[in-house]
Amino acid sequence: MSNSLFVRVSLAWVFLVTYTIAIAADENGSDCPCQVPDRPSLWEKEALARWMVHSLDWGVLTTISSRLPGVKPFGNVYSFVDGQCSNSTGTPYFYGTYLDQSFQDIRENPSVSLTLSEASLPSVCGGKASKSCSITGSNLGDPENPVCARLTLTGTLEQVPFESEEYAMAQQAFFERHPQMDYWPQDHHWIIAKLEIADIWLINYFGGAKILPVDAYYGAKLEFGSVQD
Repeated sequence: MSNSLFVRVSLAWVFLVTYTIAIAADENGSDCPCQVPDRPSLWEKEALARWMVHSLDWGVLTTISSRLPGVKPFGNVYSFVDGQCSNSTGTPYFYGTYLDQSFQDIRENPSVSLTLSEASLPSVCGGKASKSCSITGSNLGDPENPVCARLTLTGTLEQVPFESEEYAMAQQAFFERHPQMDYWPQDHHWIIAKLEIADIWLINYFGGAKILPVDAYYGAKLEFGSVQD
């Protein structure tokens, strides 16, 4: 066996072993940076919205396209945090770069919306699917089911100043909850931006959407003493 082939085989074996260990750790929940807090009740609307923003780890960020002609929306999947594991600020932060289309868009128009679905909870380390959100058998679940919570936050996306305490807090939260980000290439010139929320649209039950007051949303508290069963 040639030296180059031996190296490639060895690297593949190391990757396979590392990947297998990572999967096993994830299945056991021992490698999870955070535990998912218990879900508030359907009737605690503001707390439910805060729970989604803190517990979920990705959503669809929609901007006004600077690439397409006319005024057209552009949706892009983005990871986010609202603080470290035991600190929910309620404000979504994004780790991005002006090389990306969404951040190019906000240079011309900072208006954005962030859309979240409770159906994405299984992607969170330690998160479990709700029957109301799951498309399995006869459970009658679906992401569009009104009791599978949906949330859209609308406002403006603003860059957080480098060297600020807020930047340091958000960066620490990203590297804790999205650890791969710490290894992303530095030549992309990463920045942190936050969503200044102006409107909150929530579906948590039958009967149509609820428009939540922003002050009441920020006033809601999460319980970190218990975690999702």
